[in-house]
Amino acid sequence: MRKFLVVFLILLAVLVVAADIGARSFAQNTLAERLAQQMEMSEEPDVSIEGWAFLPQVVSGTYTEVNIEADSATMGGVTVEKVEATASEVEAPLSELMNEPTVTAGRVDGSFVVPYTYFNPYLPEGMTISTENGEPRISGELAFPELGLSTSVSTGGEFTVEDDTLYVTPIDVEVGDVPFDVDGVVTNMLTFSAQVPELPFGLTATDMEATSSGLKITGTGKDVPLMGSEAV
Repeated sequence: MRKFLVVFLILLAVLVVAADIGARSFAQNTLAERLAQQMEMSEEPDVSIEGWAFLPQVVSGTYTEVNIEADSATMGGVTVEKVEATASEVEAPLSELMNEPTVTAGRVDGSFVVPYTYFNPYLPEGMTISTENGEPRISGELAFPELGLSTSVSTGGEFTVEDDTLYVTPIDVEVGDVPFDVDGVVTNMLTFSAQVPELPFGLTATDMEATSSGLKITGTGKDVPLMGSEAV
């Protein structure tokens, strides 16, 4: 009898673990599918629901942490790359999941990378932003109609953000051979502002970093809808 009980408990534990793994996988796949539709992703993102056990989280309707990663996504008509988000204090009542899924996160921290090509339309004709030694560089042939000449120009770029506006200011200006000092004119011509692309889940931008692949923008938000009618 004791041996039977031991075997029974082992089998029960295996079944519970299998059910937990299966339920977690189903929930992750469902969330990934919904996010791919909402954010116009060419492929479903990688979604992982953390926590040592999944089923107890289902019963309580509260999930400790959900991590989301995607190679790219389209938001507000802008395609961004390397989308990463961590949602905590995720509320998804079981009663609602059985009908129309509604998932809300108490807090979401996320980031994405805006390719430098996004900023090219803001520059004068002939100038583009690319990467040089891992740093953004504005370069090309710049025309000065008032002076009746053009010359090669290369500068670094300093990025700052205020509210939902991104400001780009040239630094370390290098100008080709011209008979006038045009550094100030170049700085004015290449200084511009742009709308910060919409962050995933409606987050508010808090920081940015120039990387070798583009401008990495980080943001955070509270009471963020991940699934349901209010989700972005």
